[in-house]
Amino acid sequence: MSLAYNNFDDVIADPITFKQLAVKDALILHYMCPQVDKQLQLFSHYNEIMFTLEGGRIIHHGGKRWELKKHSCILTRKTAYLQELPELTEWKVLAFYFQDNFIKEVIEEYRQYLPLKHLPEPTSDMLMEIHANETTQAFFYSILPYFAQKLPAPEGLLELKFKELLFNIFLDPENSEILAYANSLMTNANIPIWQVMEKNYMFNLTVEQFARMANRSVSLFKKEFYQYYQMTPGRWLIQKRLELAKSIIESGKRSISEVAFNSGFENLSHFSRIFKEKYGVSPQKYKLE
Repeated sequence: MSLAYNNFDDVIADPITFKQLAVKDALILHYMCPQVDKQLQLFSHYNEIMFTLEGGRIIHHGGKRWELKKHSCILTRKTAYLQELPELTEWKVLAFYFQDNFIKEVIEEYRQYLPLKHLPEPTSDMLMEIHANETTQAFFYSILPYFAQKLPAPEGLLELKFKELLFNIFLDPENSEILAYANSLMTNANIPIWQVMEKNYMFNLTVEQFARMANRSVSLFKKEFYQYYQMTPGRWLIQKRLELAKSIIESGKRSISEVAFNSGFENLSHFSRIFKEKYGVSPQKYKLE
């Protein structure tokens, strides 16, 4: 099994497939998804809003499932997830990549207009469904002509449009959970190490990739990790992934190769070897017991 693909890096490297509009360190994309594999592990060190224009995909994370259809809209925080191809379905999508600082700018700039009182507690979910009302849907379609015009749109105009999108989402009472999360960023300097790890250890990510999602250098990530967990990231990941694999086998619903994939192991032979070292029997034998 290959490592999880970095959404942001991959699209930046392919501007022909992924039509792009740059806004400072943010990005707006319009593309037809080139996915051919049934399932892909993806991750990003950016927040992302995805709006489905046509077709769809199925997204899995943390035991939850989001079925993206026409006009579905979803926010993925800096996280990994499993993207499933439902048969041979095309997926035409608008995507918006942005860092936490961009959210903070919008909250600060439009604070007086936002319904910030009586918000729910911020969710720990790394993916959140966005209610796209008529105004927000109209906004998405208003972006499409910018990809077709010969002269690039001024960056300042695109920045205003991007802020308009977030503002419209935040104003919708049905998106109070999204606004609660966004507002919580005003007092949180950085995403906690434990949140990145506990939400994503089951994906095949390297320590370097975890560090990028946590917005830290590798050395600082390892230092903070050890302070919190009292062990190295590599040792902790093997321990957590083996515990997860054992519980999946006990459920009796997956083949051993599926268990390895869903527990974040790079290949079946490596998984089988360290599982036997830990539990004294091979995964297959454990399944049959």
